[in-house]
Amino acid sequence: MNRTTALAVALALSAGAAHAHAFRVGADAYALFVEGMAVPWSDPWILFGLLPFGVLAGIWRMDGMPLVWPALIGGLIVGFATAPLMPEGLEIVPLAIGLIAAALGALARDYAPEPLLALMALGAVSAGWVALAGHGYGELPLTVYAGIFLGAQFAVVLPAALVVATRRALTAGWLMIGWRVAASWLGAIAMILGAFRLA
Repeated sequence: MNRTTALAVALALSAGAAHAHAFRVGADAYALFVEGMAVPWSDPWILFGLLPFGVLAGIWRMDGMPLVWPALIGGLIVGFATAPLMPEGLEIVPLAIGLIAAALGALARDYAPEPLLALMALGAVSAGWVALAGHGYGELPLTVYAGIFLGAQFAVVLPAALVVATRRALTAGWLMIGWRVAASWLGAIAMILGAFRLA
């Protein structure tokens, strides 16, 4: 078992059943903001649904992130607004969309912007559903929403920035191969997580 497989198995086994994210009652605004920021990074269904988009954006174009950013922002807003209307147990949705993004990143083609924008929007909407699953309208303070929103942004922006920074600093032919392999690894982890969830 290689490291990637071992990591995916560990994440899948630790994920457990899907429940609403609990936030500390009586915590101050900053603490709730930090808790919200941690949600996309501590939930493997969201994390491996969003990380591939950052890698894909950086592989696709040097200015890929600014092009898909509006879809990320709009998708998260729609996801937050519609989350109370959605049933729990949808964590497989952002994971499946992230798997598609990982596959596109591994293929590294010159894609038209519109399909990528649509895919990014769907990924962001579904990430918002999972992040707020089980919570009704007005149940959480605005600082929690702000934290989740920013944390989800970082989950896409940081890998995209890393890809672009390395592309600017290095011209070696192996660099893009390495990033395509990274995209395929993210896809493999998403597949293993999804298989455990469906099992």
